[in-house]
Amino acid sequence: MLRYVVPALALSLLAGCSSHSSGGAGGKASGWSRWTCDSQAEVIWRYVDASRSVVDLRLGEDDVVHHLEEEPGGSGAFYSDGLVGFSITGEQGLIYWVESNDLIGRGCKAR
Repeated sequence: MLRYVVPALALSLLAGCSSHSSGGAGGKASGWSRWTCDSQAEVIWRYVDASRSVVDLRLGEDDVVHHLEEEPGGSGAFYSDGLVGFSITGEQGLIYWVESNDLIGRGCKAR
């Protein structure tokens, strides 16, 4: 009996992993939003959970996923990991490099 349970358990674990999005292609179907900024920079992002206190963000086709946490800010919501800052107000956003304060893009929105 044990020889049937162990392979079944292993298969169920693998099936669970294969259905989990690893942050591959962006798109609404996978929970990722794809925005383009006025600078033509592409921002691919999603809320990690229903609380909307954490955002996963990718710049363009880069494989690096920045895990940004919400921080106090003015109007809208501001997320940062100390490297990238992402501000969302309504249906558009602004993204920049935190350390140098260099703008990556503004007017970022779904296109």
